[in-house]
Amino acid sequence: MKRESLLMLVMGVFVGVLQPACGASVPTSSGSCATFALSRGSTLLVGHNLDENIKVPGLIVLNPQGVAKENVTFGDLMSSSRIRSAARLRWVSRYGSVTYNVFGREFPDGGMNEAGLYVGEMTLMTTVWPENRHLPRMYHHQWMQYLLDNCATVDEALASLSKALPEGHCKWHFFVADREGRAAVVEFLKEKPLVYAGGRLPHKILCNDPYDGELRDLPNYQGFGGTRKAELRYQREDPRFRWAAVMLRGYDGVVPAVDYVFAILKRLDTGNNKWALVFDIRNARVYFRTSLAPRVRWVDFADLDFACSKPPRALDINRDLDGNVEKQLAVLTQAWNRDAIGRAWAGIDAGFMGNLFFKPRMVHGLGNASVAFSCTEK
Repeated sequence: MKRESLLMLVMGVFVGVLQPACGASVPTSSGSCATFALSRGSTLLVGHNLDENIKVPGLIVLNPQGVAKENVTFGDLMSSSRIRSAARLRWVSRYGSVTYNVFGREFPDGGMNEAGLYVGEMTLMTTVWPENRHLPRMYHHQWMQYLLDNCATVDEALASLSKALPEGHCKWHFFVADREGRAAVVEFLKEKPLVYAGGRLPHKILCNDPYDGELRDLPNYQGFGGTRKAELRYQREDPRFRWAAVMLRGYDGVVPAVDYVFAILKRLDTGNNKWALVFDIRNARVYFRTSLAPRVRWVDFADLDFACSKPPRALDINRDLDGNVEKQLAVLTQAWNRDAIGRAWAGIDAGFMGNLFFKPRMVHGLGNASVAFSCTEK
């Protein structure tokens, strides 16, 4: 058996126990992550909740433009060397970005770039990643950074699906939005990308069920064609999509938009919220708060220098600060990055064999992955 085939077989043993390590828990009766867009006139905000059953350490990361990169596969991270059979893709980051990262630099859970493109993930347990071996593949975290590096619009992000695809051990779908008010949901079901955009995306909301099922459920409720009260929870179903739909429809502009988005995020928190972030796309500002640091902090893109001649900077997302934290961003050294990755994995129980084999490999692989990336500026 070839080394690559044996490695993939070994990795497959652990996939079933790794979903809680994915920056969003398996959806439970207490709920999980959610993302939505509020668009009214010149106001355009994206809100995101990261929910987990464990403490979630992480970073706010400033990612420079002009950095030469290469795709990193799940197999690369698990191996001591690059998988020779993997198709390779190289690029230079066109746009700087600000991301929220659980597992270190270059591997975000979501974020926004300076062109106004937002990308974020949420758990979808029915995900089946494509097996197209003719296209370059990349670890699902890196795929989001790839979009932020290269795309300015939703259309560009969707077009990239013909050039590269995500893969990995997590099961996710994605919410994408841009400065023009366009949005899309990207799911991977039956090994194929499934895209909802334009008229197929009447509600710019995504939680942890397939988008099509949410659309079929919503007309059962008052205000959307049905008779049920949308504020009530029925049986064991997840109510967050309809709660978000009700609150987005009810925004009247009296409450400041950022405060209103945080209020929606609080309404969607069913007990396990760890991070809440609001991206003001048109004003290029990121607001965030966490369960460990509940005061709202923000970063303005206008204050940031995305030149790769300057070292990447970051902030501990759980550091208890207030207001504009641009001056608190510090140089993200390799040592700090590796420590952040180690702390994230330390809180995850992947089972006896997973803790023994998988976690050390991932800490090592993620820590080494960005070392080869280099600035193209002289």
